Amino acid sequence: MNPSETNDHRSWPMRLWLAAPDWAFRVAGAAFFFAYFLSQAQKYWRTPFWQLGPYCEFPGGQIVRMPWVPVMIDLTFLLIALAFCFRLPPRTRASDGWVIAFTVFTGFAPLIPIWLSPLLGMVDPSWQVAYDAFLWRTTINWQQALAYGVIMTFGFVFEVWGYGVLFRSLSIVPEPRELKVTGPYRLIRHPIYFGQFFAQSAVWLIAARTHWVCIAILVTFIAMQLYRSKLEDRVLEQAFGEPYRQWKEKTFWFV
Repeated sequence: MNPSETNDHRSWPMRLWLAAPDWAFRVAGAAFFFAYFLSQAQKYWRTPFWQLGPYCEFPGGQIVRMPWVPVMIDLTFLLIALAFCFRLPPRTRASDGWVIAFTVFTGFAPLIPIWLSPLLGMVDPSWQVAYDAFLWRTTINWQQALAYGVIMTFGFVFEVWGYGVLFRSLSIVPEPRELKVTGPYRLIRHPIYFGQFFAQSAVWLIAARTHWVCIAILVTFIAMQLYRSKLEDRVLEQAFGEPYRQWKEKTFWFV
């Protein structure tokens, strides 16, 4: 059944969602991610490049920084912003309100603990100080710093590679555009999520304090992304049929 035929039986947010033209989503997505990218890019002209990113201080006192880590993080947001500018229209529009809400929330979930710190500071600066002190390690040894940089780099290589190949087919909610089977998609069905698992593990197992709250944040994020991947698989199989099933049999995923 065409979604437009059932609009009268849907809530007003869903009717508004289905009535909105595709260009409105592309403009909104591009504007948000370009704005976020520019807010993060300010550090490149305020701080010398080789003083950016995590660093390792070896026993002899030598310091090795990893400025490519923030570069790859910011590159993901730039790729997402550009993808919204050029992405293809969906073959079918997502029309399940719960699925839309869940996938949008999951897409932004990694940023919530980061955004919460300045929001608390706007209410009371002491809340921000206490929050940061609870969440993050004040010092890490060189082995931890090295592991953080390596794991984060590995994760973001997969994530950037995945975004670069997906590009015009990018969607935050499950909507089919093109079936991508090249690049990392030859091996892994969801390389972006695969990379995120490593990057988030570096954050919550190394940069964050050893606490059940941090472990719970990581486990919850991984569980949500795995379920999100199942929702996307269902949409892709409905849209592409046998070609999708053949590709699925040749690629790896956890569930």
